[in-house]
Amino acid sequence: MDESKLFEAAQTLAQSISQWALLIIGASLILIVSADYYRPQTRRMRTAYFLFIPAWGFLALSIYEGIEIQSRYVAYLRASYLKRADLITTISGEMNTSALAQIHYLEYALACLAAWLLIYIMWWIFSDSIPWEKK
Repeated sequence: MDESKLFEAAQTLAQSISQWALLIIGASLILIVSADYYRPQTRRMRTAYFLFIPAWGFLALSIYEGIEIQSRYVAYLRASYLKRADLITTISGEMNTSALAQIHYLEYALACLAAWLLIYIMWWIFSDSIPWEKK
C-alpha cells in the first residue's frame, strides 16, 4: 500500500472526528440554552450540568489534535516532495500520537456527556414532578 494513502486516511479521520466534536459542542450548547425540555428545579440536580465543562474541554483538545494532524499532513507532503524519508518517519510517529490523543479526548468527552445523560434520565424517572406539567 502506498504510504501517502495512510497519511491521507489519517488526515481524513482527523477531519471527521473534529467535525463530530464541533457538532457535539453545538448540540450541547443548544440543549443548555433551549427551553424545549424539562429542567431540574433543584440546584442540587442542576449541578450535573457541570459535566458539560470537562466535556467541552476534552472536545476542544480533540479538535486541537485534529488540527495538529492536518498540519502534519502538510508537513508530510512537503517532506515527500523533498524525498526526506527520515522526516516522513518522524512525522508518521507524531501523526499517530496525535490521532490516538484525538480519539481518547473524544472518548473522555463522550464519557462526561454519558454521565450527564445518565443522571438526567435517572432524575427524570425518579422525579416526583411530571415533566410535561410546566410550572
